[in-house]
Formats: sequence, structure tokens, C-alpha cells
Amino acid sequence: MFARHLPPSAGLPRVFVVDEASARELPEAIERVNAGDDADAVVGRASPEGLARWFAQLRPGGRLILAHPAPAEELLKALTDAGFIHCLVEPQPDGLTLYRGERPPLGDSVARLESLITHHVSRATPFIFLLITQSPNKPAWKVAPDEVIEWRAATIVDPATSAPSLLAFTSLVKAVAFMQPAVLAGFITGVNKVGKFPRAMAQAWPLPFHLNPDFEAVRAWRAGPSFGVDPRTAVTGDE
Repeated sequence: MFARHLPPSAGLPRVFVVDEASARELPEAIERVNAGDDADAVVGRASPEGLARWFAQLRPGGRLILAHPAPAEELLKALTDAGFIHCLVEPQPDGLTLYRGERPPLGDSVARLESLITHHVSRATPFIFLLITQSPNKPAWKVAPDEVIEWRAATIVDPATSAPSLLAFTSLVKAVAFMQPAVLAGFITGVNKVGKFPRAMAQAWPLPFHLNPDFEAVRAWRAGPSFGVDPRTAVTGDE
């Protein structure tokens, strides 16, 4: 449950393990550290009460990976309230919910992303990026050859027309910069990936685009119905 969520590391990841039962699930190729030592990851079965302590123990960019029998919404709120970003909650078959988040890098993560936006927008791009909810939510290597994957793209309702339009972006950076505050504010839910599509393909979609929206400018609007897109039309393999 925990091993696949360990962060990438140039050397052995430095891991603080909350409980010994969880330690037995981890690979041998880690360096265990003590409470209070800087850690690349904090791992274990634990309730959210210790989030502030573990936040302080993680290095900037470090990852918290915990499991607890509580509703996903409750654990997600606890993570975001404690200051974690890139949060993920994932119910497990044994009744636990895995909840994961990262301590922000030095400097505000959204601000750092927004500092890159001008650079990306100034370049013409042949691609459109959409905020996607994939069902079932699993990595490509776990998808069976005959398994049907459904993609639904997030939309927004323009109050001037009362009609939905796609939340569309000209770069991955702009998509993530919008998605982070939108998810934290509860404006969009369920998004688990960003899809990349050729601009020519996107022009055939029946919905209009709301291109590169600023979240603060649209947060008073409402989310629209999701729009089905064919994952086979997405660009893959060049991330």
C-alpha cells in the first residue's frame, strides 16, 4: 500500500515510519530515521492528529503517506488545513483510506507555478490540456487490455450564457496552477489527471473552451456537467 507512493530520490529515501506494522510493508532500500530527523517521507497507519508534527519533520517537498479508517473527505480536509499540497485520498479494500500530501517546496507552490505561466503562454502551442476524471482511477500499467477507461473533462458554466464550456489550458503548467486552488476551494472534485490533446482534435469538440481562466476570476461561477472525451485521442508517451 505504501511502497508505490514513496517519493523519487537520488539516494535511499529517508523515511520516518510511524508504526512497525507499516515498516514491514516497506522495501529494504530505505533509510529509516528517528522522530525529529529530516525525512523525505513519513509513512504509517495513523490518524490526522499528528499532521502538524509530521509536516515539520518533512523536508520541503517531502511526502506524507498515511492510512486511517476515516471518510476520504475528512482526511483530505485535514491535509489541506495542515498546509499539504498535491493531496490524494484513496480508499483501500481493507477499510482504510490512504491519504497522501506533500510539504510545499521553499516558496509558495502556486506562486512558483504562476511565475512560469508567462513563459509558457508566450509560445504558440499545438495542444490543449483538460482537467480529467478517469474511471477507473488506475495507472496505465494496471489497465487490462480489454478494460474500458472513461474520461470526463471538467466544465464551467458561464453566467452570461448559462451554458457549459470546457476548462481548457494551453500548457500543463497553467492547468496545474488553476487546479491547485480550485481543488483546495472545493470548486472542482474528482479530477485525477490532466489530459493533453492535439489542438486540431479539440476543435471538433461540440463545447466551447474557457481558455486559461484565472481561478479567482471565476470562483463565483459554478462547475458544469462533465464532458466525455475519448482517451484514445489524447497525446501520450511524451511526458
